[in-house]
Amino acid sequence: MNITMTAEVIQASRYDMDGNKGGSIIATQKADGTNPDRAGLELMKLACDYATVDLLRDHLPCKCEIVAQPTQGAGQKMAFKVLSIKPVTAKAPA
Repeated sequence: MNITMTAEVIQASRYDMDGNKGGSIIATQKADGTNPDRAGLELMKLACDYATVDLLRDHLPCKCEIVAQPTQGAGQKMAFKVLSIKPVTAKAPA
């Protein structure tokens, strides 16, 4: 089951180690206020393909429409892998 979300993507990074390529994005959303111990922006790291960095390079930071697939992450935690990402706004001021 895939999820679709809109989030402000502030960073994209990639790696190439011994022929294994991949990447990740960091997205933010305003805290919803349900956790009194957290204020400001919520951060979420999502895995992505190596080429995603080049796709986003000239747009970041920007709001993006993201389709992601839940996967198993480290320590039996749920993680998300970006299946598609599309900038929906112009580059935000840094």
